[in-house]
Amino acid sequence: MLHRPLFLRRSLAVAVSLLTWQVAMAADEAPLASPATSTLVITAPAMNDPYTVSTDARQPRLPLPAQDGGAFLKSIPGFAVSRKGGTSGDPELRGLGGSRLAIQADGTSILGGCGGRMDPPTAYIFPQAYDRVEIIKGPQSVRYGVAPAGVVRFERDKPVLTESTVDGFASTTLGSHDRFDLVGDMTAGNQDGYVRLIGTLSDQDDYQDGDGNEVHSQYHRWSGTAIVGWTPDSDTRIELAYDRSDAEAAYDDRGMDGTEFDRTGYTLSVTRQNLAPWLTEVEATAYYNYVDHVMDNFRLREAPMMAMASNPDRRTQGARLEAELLLGEATFLSTGLDYTENRHRWRGTTSWREQPRSGRAEFTDMGAFAELEHELGARSWLTLGLRVDRTEAEALNPAGFGGAERGETERSTLWSGFARYEYALDEQPLSLFAGLGRAERAGDFWERNRVFDLGTESLAQLDSGASWRGERLSANLSLFYGWYDDYILVDESGSGPRARNIDAKTYGAEADMAVNLTDSWSLSASLAWVRSDNDTDDLPLAQTPPLEATLGLDYAQNAYFGGVLWRGVMRQDRIAEGQGTIYSLDTDETPGFATVSAYGGRELFHNTRLTLGVDNLFGRTYAEHIQRGSADLGASDARVNEPGRTLWANLTTRF
Repeated sequence: MLHRPLFLRRSLAVAVSLLTWQVAMAADEAPLASPATSTLVITAPAMNDPYTVSTDARQPRLPLPAQDGGAFLKSIPGFAVSRKGGTSGDPELRGLGGSRLAIQADGTSILGGCGGRMDPPTAYIFPQAYDRVEIIKGPQSVRYGVAPAGVVRFERDKPVLTESTVDGFASTTLGSHDRFDLVGDMTAGNQDGYVRLIGTLSDQDDYQDGDGNEVHSQYHRWSGTAIVGWTPDSDTRIELAYDRSDAEAAYDDRGMDGTEFDRTGYTLSVTRQNLAPWLTEVEATAYYNYVDHVMDNFRLREAPMMAMASNPDRRTQGARLEAELLLGEATFLSTGLDYTENRHRWRGTTSWREQPRSGRAEFTDMGAFAELEHELGARSWLTLGLRVDRTEAEALNPAGFGGAERGETERSTLWSGFARYEYALDEQPLSLFAGLGRAERAGDFWERNRVFDLGTESLAQLDSGASWRGERLSANLSLFYGWYDDYILVDESGSGPRARNIDAKTYGAEADMAVNLTDSWSLSASLAWVRSDNDTDDLPLAQTPPLEATLGLDYAQNAYFGGVLWRGVMRQDRIAEGQGTIYSLDTDETPGFATVSAYGGRELFHNTRLTLGVDNLFGRTYAEHIQRGSADLGASDARVNEPGRTLWANLTTRF
């Protein structure tokens, strides 16, 4: 097992706290930032505009600071997460997840190895190891692959140094259920180059739900990153990154746990700017990610009569070339090519380490894209995008894969694109937008593992919205309506195919607002609603989240800050039992619930803050609608309940 002794984890926490204190005290003295002008704790990240969100991955937030990418996204309106245990939940946006939601880690793709989605891409992402998270909702971009739901990009900023510099970030979190997080990030360099080192550790024991029932959910995760950059001149950057991580995680929603999540990754990028007056930047990236995953039913739980183990792996590699062109004073073009390839293998039984792996399937995708932005006038913009992908899926398993014989191949040509118009009013701080997009994708590994021969899925969606940016009030409203042709539905409800194509539609709304009531008090609110229908079967589209709303009240004065967040979720009675997605199936209706979280803290000194918080303040027992729904070890006979009252403390410094 990967768990450290309790006294060691607590000793590390104390050591990091002392280190951050000493580093901050040694920093140059500077006046505290005015809390009234900056958000000290993020309760619900607001949209930058009605179709994008950009948020600081390292800012303290409610609920408890996230231990992986899925938990981080859950705090953003419109997202839901399918809970498995304490970590590695599958995120979805507007009811769409899996391969419909593109997840990128610093420009690379990570695909998990587990056929049961124990390890979605976000399972390999520790949010505080990244600087920011960028989200594009809906088919409103073609630069980052085919993604009907949208794109999530966990990004690291590239240092721009003009003199010798050393800076960094450190954070430690302690919480209920022996929760312990540690992250450190340091960059040293000058105008010729830099070195950046990042390390993370996250650990938690089984948590308890609101009734005090223990949920099988312990986990331990660690990651390390080394980045070396060379900047021979102000216009050139060559960067090499190396990532390593591993984890173990107990799952209450299935009969096996994940006992290895071993990842190795390499990324090489070359950027050249100002090649010509019309060619502002060219960037080339190549990457390699390898995931070695082990699941078993005896290391993190009481061993049954029959021990079982499985050891899949996946290699994902790719490359990308993008150029940014200035075609005129008001016209900007991004165009490029990208390529990805992933191969999945497997071996099983408890003596799996002695066996050779056998291939299951291999997938390739070659894409070309162009995205043009044109300023029509002083207050209006037009953005156009077009993308074409050539995909190939090949069955490698000698015993067959999804009904396909070994060597059988499916090829598809996919067309995606969008057009978006934006307008800003002259006399009011109001901007409007409307966009029409299309995204087409082929079946992924998990869908083709059920039925290999599936039609390509396409979504045509109309997005529109408005943004208000006043002196005291900021607000966003987003509306969408989409039509699916050949939506790939996972169906375990009967004796028919376990995956098939259907026609469906989806529509909904998202809104957020923030208003400064006084110089010290502010009010925030958000709402996310989606409704989806399976038109072929005349049923609700399975795994659609219910209406959700939040309301927050925040205070910040001098060095002190605090606040409270209410979250309410409505009942979901629109289900299709036995149908769903590669990560979750509808099982039954779910009741509504409401929870309250609170936080408080103080700016201790230069760039250092202490935040204390409590989640699920009243110890409510509840479960989210989006989940696999087959708990067998912990708090429920059917669903995995959320944690009960949870206390936490976070100390963060930047130097």
